[in-house]
Amino acid sequence: MEKFRNDFWDSMRDVYPDMIKSITNLSNKSYLSVTELKSGRTWWSKRALDFFGLKENYTMVGHEKVRATVHPDDKIAYREGFRNRTQGIDLDEPIEYRLQTRPDHYDRFTATCRMVYDTDKVARYLIIHYDNHGIADVVDAVTGLHTEHTMMKDLQEFVDNNVPATIVKIGLNQFSRMNVLYGADYSDAILNAVSQILIAKKTDKGFVYRMSGAKFAIAYKKITDEELKEIYNRIVDALANEIVVNGKRILLKASGGAVHLGPDIKEPNVIRSRMTYALDCSRNERHGELVIFGDDVCGKNAEDLELVRIIHQDAIDRREGFSLYYQPIVNGATGKMRGMEALLRWKKQPYGMVPPGVFIEWLEEDACIYELGNWIVETALRDCKRISRTLPDFFVNVNVCAAQLEHHEFRGKILELLEKSGLRPNQLCLEITERCRHLDLAFLLREVEFFRSKGIRVALDDFGTGVSSLEVLLDLPVDELKIDMSFTRDIQNRPVNQALVKSIIDFTEKANLETCVEGVENQEVRDHLMKYGATWFQGYFYSKPMPIEELEKMI
Repeated sequence: MEKFRNDFWDSMRDVYPDMIKSITNLSNKSYLSVTELKSGRTWWSKRALDFFGLKENYTMVGHEKVRATVHPDDKIAYREGFRNRTQGIDLDEPIEYRLQTRPDHYDRFTATCRMVYDTDKVARYLIIHYDNHGIADVVDAVTGLHTEHTMMKDLQEFVDNNVPATIVKIGLNQFSRMNVLYGADYSDAILNAVSQILIAKKTDKGFVYRMSGAKFAIAYKKITDEELKEIYNRIVDALANEIVVNGKRILLKASGGAVHLGPDIKEPNVIRSRMTYALDCSRNERHGELVIFGDDVCGKNAEDLELVRIIHQDAIDRREGFSLYYQPIVNGATGKMRGMEALLRWKKQPYGMVPPGVFIEWLEEDACIYELGNWIVETALRDCKRISRTLPDFFVNVNVCAAQLEHHEFRGKILELLEKSGLRPNQLCLEITERCRHLDLAFLLREVEFFRSKGIRVALDDFGTGVSSLEVLLDLPVDELKIDMSFTRDIQNRPVNQALVKSIIDFTEKANLETCVEGVENQEVRDHLMKYGATWFQGYFYSKPMPIEELEKMI
């Protein structure tokens, strides 16, 4: 065996350089350098030569001129790391650093080193293998499917060549629980089993990709909606009944969203965003039924989604297009204005004034809502200060969403903005929106108690619209309930609504809470509600939402 081994390597002696060059070109994200320690000469692989912008394959250590620069925060560790490796120190430890490969963009690199010794055990060569984590793999290691990176390249080709393709995105619902129950390795085995089902059920027409997390995509160049739905239903049935890993049967539930490529689509990112929207519709509104973007089931059309994208970018960048409108809050007994609710609006040409229902839900679930929310609070407090010069006890209500409450700096920011405004704490009321009620109750309780301890009032918005409203009310020490307008619309002709509103107001009086009745749209509704004794009224009968300048004129 030893002779066989020696003969094998000896037969390659004349082609070693060519073999090394060929091996280093097998991956487009890995590079290789070999440094002769005695002379300081370094050989670079062809991939490294191209990526780093080197002019020659052979350089002298310290004299390389490359176009990529090390991130300022990594320079010291970078220099010490490579200096130690040339001295044979920490050879088993990888070196991690970031390189700027294009303007405003850094790729993360990992360098691993090995030393080659001569027969006298003197270090002769240092071999460094560089992994560029900024270049995506084309094949997913867990499932063996092509990756999202490959999918995006294929989508670009479809767009460039006007291919009438259809893409369906499939997500496994609540798959994160599998990691908790069985561990990451077992979850990977489940994902591999899922990939086999997708390959088996897709028919010969489709091509399967693994996307991030527990999501997959299948591309079809030509398929009807009926065929697509039939295939999707077969996949859903198989995921529910055919997954067996290590002898354990696993039941999986999936959701799916599809997009037809058409002439209106100019770039792959549009396809991806539409797929995601359709998938969310499937999961949240259609119980996993396949949703095709643009049909009657999927509420947003292409124009709406593009509009949301523009609004989202404005929210991140410069607050451009955003403004606050205010709706008066009046004393229920006297009808005199005593406060206002701040309402977000967006207007830009050529779109005009866009209804908040188009974008509020999207923004509330995005990280940008924290900074945008701070701007809303700051602006509302400043405008309230203007009014309070005329009406000293004037107050402003501002809606806050779950993402704001969960931000670790939110408490401090509110107090900072309140102090800056010069208003008293009780002139600010934070309205907890419907989505906040799905937060952990213990967490929500701590936040409410904190703000109330600082003198800031807290209201429960849209009371009665969610199944959790009563439960939340019993646990949260809020100051005010806002009764949703769905209960007051045409209340004078609806006995059930009359009984509900009366019982809520009676309860708040006994609990020493204030009540604001929304949706007071006309005099008939106002006159009927007067006898219930609510603290505050709000609605079109008094005024539509308006800019602060118009509200000042009204006062």
